[in-house]
Amino acid sequence: MDDLIAFVRTRIDESWQIAAMCEPGHWFSPHTTDDPKSFARPGVYGQHYIEVPDCEQMRIAVTMDVRCEWHILHNAPARVLTDLAAKQDRLKYLAHVLGGSWVDVGERAAAEHLLRLEAAAYDWHEDYRPEWRP
Repeated sequence: MDDLIAFVRTRIDESWQIAAMCEPGHWFSPHTTDDPKSFARPGVYGQHYIEVPDCEQMRIAVTMDVRCEWHILHNAPARVLTDLAAKQDRLKYLAHVLGGSWVDVGERAAAEHLLRLEAAAYDWHEDYRPEWRP
């Protein structure tokens, strides 16, 4: 199970690095605050999203429709980092249970199954092994 724990930990770390590189000021809405469909309006996620003229992503974001904008804003770096922190905590707990010598057989089996479910989120990765499937 150590190799599976290492695999999941590496995927979480990779995602953490990507999300941590994003600066909040580069998350913006392609709409104006006057646009009734804009998620840049005050109150949505309790934040303001501003346009950054020198940001290369501007051209990409402007071409997206409101449905794509909602998905992008929903996956803002701060939210992603919070989710990744929860994954790290779950992984730490599962590694603790699986590494313990005084663990009930049922608890160990449940921890193994939960670890496989965590890893299944990365089944697209080239390092994912078929034997890890839940």
